Amino acid sequence: MFSSKEKTQKTEAEGVSGDEMSKFDGFYFVPDYDDFEENYKLAFFNFKEEWTKAEPIEESEMGFKYHMAFFKENEEGVPEFEDAFEAILVDPLVYIKNLVGSGISGCIVKKTEQSDNWWTEYLDFITNGTFKKKVNEALKSLAE
Repeated sequence: MFSSKEKTQKTEAEGVSGDEMSKFDGFYFVPDYDDFEENYKLAFFNFKEEWTKAEPIEESEMGFKYHMAFFKENEEGVPEFEDAFEAILVDPLVYIKNLVGSGISGCIVKKTEQSDNWWTEYLDFITNGTFKKKVNEALKSLAE
């Protein structure tokens, strides 16, 4: 997925605990088609330096507030934007484990003093058709 402000570290869902999750600003998740009913593939990331060290917004006893975006595959198997919202989560990894088998993919980012800039840029990118256009072009080039 797109972001000009991130560096990515990939890991398996089972290999990261909630405490370790706090080291990352966010993650992308996609269904693991080799283990569709049991797992997701995850890619964790941290923002680049100008957005690090920002304080979380609306931290509570229940957890942190997160930006969330979901995608669902259309009939051709192309991911389409479904919804974006904010939620307070105790553990985002436990939350997405409840989505396993649904075919939903997405992005979850801890809401901080600086995250709104990244999130706005991300949503602009995915909702203005650039994402679909690139996927469709890739599919067309594969078909040729």
